[in-house]
Amino acid sequence: MKKLLLALTLIAATAFSPALAQDNATGDGQARSKAEIETIINDYLMENPEALANALTNMQNYFRQAEKDMVQRAITVQSDALFANPADFTMGPKDAPITIVEFFDYNCGYCKRVFPTLMEVLNENDDVRVVFKELPILSEASRTAAQTALALDDQLSFLTFHAKLMNNKSRLSEAFIGQTLSDMGVDKTAVEARRQSPTINQHLDANAALASDLQIEGTPAFVIGNQVLPGALDKQEFEDVLAQMRAELAR
Repeated sequence: MKKLLLALTLIAATAFSPALAQDNATGDGQARSKAEIETIINDYLMENPEALANALTNMQNYFRQAEKDMVQRAITVQSDALFANPADFTMGPKDAPITIVEFFDYNCGYCKRVFPTLMEVLNENDDVRVVFKELPILSEASRTAAQTALALDDQLSFLTFHAKLMNNKSRLSEAFIGQTLSDMGVDKTAVEARRQSPTINQHLDANAALASDLQIEGTPAFVIGNQVLPGALDKQEFEDVLAQMRAELAR
C-alpha cells in the first residue's frame, strides 16, 4: 500500500490541492520537504479512501483514452497500408464506403469461428468490403499457410484456399497445405516456390509491424473506421459497428 500511495503522489498533489494548500507550510513559514508532503498525502488518502479510488479511476481512464487516441492516430497514419495495400486479398466492391480489415491466423480457432459470420455480413451488405491481413503468430505452419495464400495467382484461388483452411478444424501441417493445393488443381510446385519470395516475407513482416502499431496482440482483430475491435465478433456486434459507420458517413 505504501508503494502505491507513493506512486500516486503526483496525481494526488493535483487531486487534493486544497488539502496541500492548507498544510503546505509550517508554522514558521518554511516550505515543507518532499517527505513531509508525501506524509500529508499518505495520511489524507488513508483517512479518505474514496479519494484514492477516484484517483485510481481517473488514472485508468486517462491511460485508456491515451491508448485509444494513439491507436486512432496510427490508423490515420497507416491508412494506405491498412485499407489499400495491393498485396492484400479482398472481398466486396472496391469502392465500398465501409472496409473491414481482419488480422487473422490460419491456426486460430477464433478466426475459424468468426469466418462464417464475416462472410454472412459481407454477403448481406453491398456497401462493405473486407481486407484479409495475414498475421501468422501461432506457429511455423501458420506462416507457411500465410506465405502460400499470398503466393496464389488470383483472388478466386486465394478465397478457395482461405475457405478450405478456415473450415479445417485440425491443426495445420505442411502436408495438409500441400494436399489443399493439389485438391484445388493449382500448380503446387510453382506456388511453393513463390511463397519463399522476399516480397511475401517482407509483406508478412510489415503486417506484424502494423499490428504492433495498432496494439493488436492476438487474432482475430478487426479494424473498422477508426476502431480496433479484438476477438471473434458476433453478427450483432458487426451490425452495430456498421450502423455506426453509416451514421458517421451520412453526416
